[in-house]
Amino acid sequence: MDRDDLLVVTNDFMVANLLMEASQCRVIHTGGTVCRENRSCVGESAARSLRHLAIDIAFISASCWGPRGLFTPDEDKVTVKQAVSEVSSKRVLLSDSSKYNRIATFLALPLESFDRVVTDTHLSESARELLSAGSCELVLAG
Repeated sequence: MDRDDLLVVTNDFMVANLLMEASQCRVIHTGGTVCRENRSCVGESAARSLRHLAIDIAFISASCWGPRGLFTPDEDKVTVKQAVSEVSSKRVLLSDSSKYNRIATFLALPLESFDRVVTDTHLSESARELLSAGSCELVLAG
């Protein structure tokens, strides 16, 4: 990516590393408590750094999601997802269809929080109809 007019904010070490090596954009890493499992920062420190920003578009991932919203098994991820949602003009949920209708302990964000859901074409027809009837746009990536 040759664009130098983008500022990317991330809590993910792999994303930050990729952008540092293969782009010209500016990168801010949130910092916070390191979650080794998914190589990111979580917790109140990461959320606090996000709350000081104004973000145009937030791309938020999910390990579990469904009609009620985005779920996570880790309470420290909830604060980060909520913080980025609060400071963003638009919110995009990114998750593959295998994670649809899976529920974890903590509801991080209701589905109505998102302007767009991007998932793959394996999402069931009934799920497509349900999501299309809601307030967010459904985008199926091939």
